[in-house]
Amino acid sequence: MKRILFVINSIGYGGAERALVNLLSKPSFYSEFDVHVALLDDEPIIRTLPDNITLHQLESKRSLARSFINLMRLQRECKPDLCVSFLVRANVVNATLKLTSKNRKVVLCERMHLSSHLDGQFKNMKRVLAGILPKLTYRLADAVIGVSTGVTNDLVENFSVPATKATTIFNPYNISQIEEHSKIEPEFALPDSFVVSTGRLTPSKNVKGLIDAYLASNESAPLCILGEGEQKAEIEDYIVLKNAKQKVLLLGYAENPFAIVSKAKYYVSASLNEGFPNALVEAMVLGLPVIMTNCPSGPAEILNENPQYTSDKLTEAKHGLLAPLNNTLELTRAFNLCSEEPIRTNYAIKARKRAEDFSIEAIANEYWQFLRQTLLQH
Repeated sequence: MKRILFVINSIGYGGAERALVNLLSKPSFYSEFDVHVALLDDEPIIRTLPDNITLHQLESKRSLARSFINLMRLQRECKPDLCVSFLVRANVVNATLKLTSKNRKVVLCERMHLSSHLDGQFKNMKRVLAGILPKLTYRLADAVIGVSTGVTNDLVENFSVPATKATTIFNPYNISQIEEHSKIEPEFALPDSFVVSTGRLTPSKNVKGLIDAYLASNESAPLCILGEGEQKAEIEDYIVLKNAKQKVLLLGYAENPFAIVSKAKYYVSASLNEGFPNALVEAMVLGLPVIMTNCPSGPAEILNENPQYTSDKLTEAKHGLLAPLNNTLELTRAFNLCSEEPIRTNYAIKARKRAEDFSIEAIANEYWQFLRQTLLQH
């Protein structure tokens, strides 16, 4: 039986963590593979992992050097045939350790549009330095999986990943589980009618831009924002500055966001960059009409089935409304359109149908088949 070791920093609330847990939830593969999971950091495990995996929790304390040493020791001990990693630190370490064993196959799973993510995090020389490690190491892997075509293209064009090693597999979504969780009583008192946005309160989510567009629109329902983050106090002050405490509600973190999102009129995001926007697809699973900025990467691919699509105007795309990046006027137009019931009804049907393309059944099978093929390569 072949042994597969999955590596990730920790099992927290993020999209990469959710994608890994969804991937591991397919029990039919455990008769074929001996599955191990390594968590680089000794942090609380937020999501439930299957019983039939072997879990290794390391103590790297978010350090790249410690992660390298700890994973090297673990690989020598458990001798995986294939090592699959998620997130940049785990990917850099996993790819570098390929140099210690030619026989062990290495697959990297990149969830972010790395260029735009690093552009948002660093400036000038720090930005150059931050891109060096992925550029030097990612190409060492046997294969690199991008979560969207935009992510994959970015890795090939900007991080020296050979096109022959790069492929795209979307995030898997457990549709039946999302629907079940949506039926539970919400943990917050909610307005009778509201618009919802979810995500961490960070600069990349462009929450202030979202608020500006909403306040300029004809939408009468309050805007409820789910999530915590470093900008929370700043955004609270901004809401007061805009005299919008009755209209814009920061609900904080929700243990079960689906119970809240499912009650909304529609979903909206003004994000500046994504890898593959999980919250967008989850809202579509729940049958919500959606508005999303056409950021790199994922929204154009999800909503218009065209990863290369761009426009400086609001687009009534195939499965939702696609607004140009950093354009308050066009995002306001999207709010105005979605305040009309016929538009919402039409897009609710289209969104739910499109969401089925990302079901856990289809995507997890694609992942496992790809891992099988990688193991067979010489």
